[in-house]
Amino acid sequence: MQTYENALKSIRPETSFGYETIRVFQAPELPSLQVGYSVKPTGECLIGDGDGDWHKKWLVVGYEELCGDPIFIDTSEEGFPVYTAIHGEGRWDAKRIAVSLDGFGCALSAVADIAKGRETPVALEKNPLTETEKETTLAIIRHDNPDDDLEFWEILLGSD
Repeated sequence: MQTYENALKSIRPETSFGYETIRVFQAPELPSLQVGYSVKPTGECLIGDGDGDWHKKWLVVGYEELCGDPIFIDTSEEGFPVYTAIHGEGRWDAKRIAVSLDGFGCALSAVADIAKGRETPVALEKNPLTETEKETTLAIIRHDNPDDDLEFWEILLGSD
């Protein structure tokens, strides 16, 4: 079985499209990313078993820059499904965005392919994504992440 540390090695560290940038970190950087999620800056544990608590099995591996929401994996499940959750709500409601770290990496690669020349808001405005490009990219993401809700990716690509 593949480890999440090895799976992370094949994922792009940064993918930018318009206003959005997604950052993914490697294993040595992960402990510092847990501050504010599973531990307080003082080292106190923030993990709980209740509804809306941060779970012990969750590990932050990155974040999206626009809102600052964490990108995290479930370390207890095969393939390490990838989630995000809105921060600052007083609770954590995980929303799966990829069936696995590999599926997440494939989704980021698909976004990176269409992001060339669209990495910034100005560049995207000058070279807007066509509906066909959006649909093709979402189809690629869906192929690698079957049965997942694509809302996260639709929002990233500017789909309505």
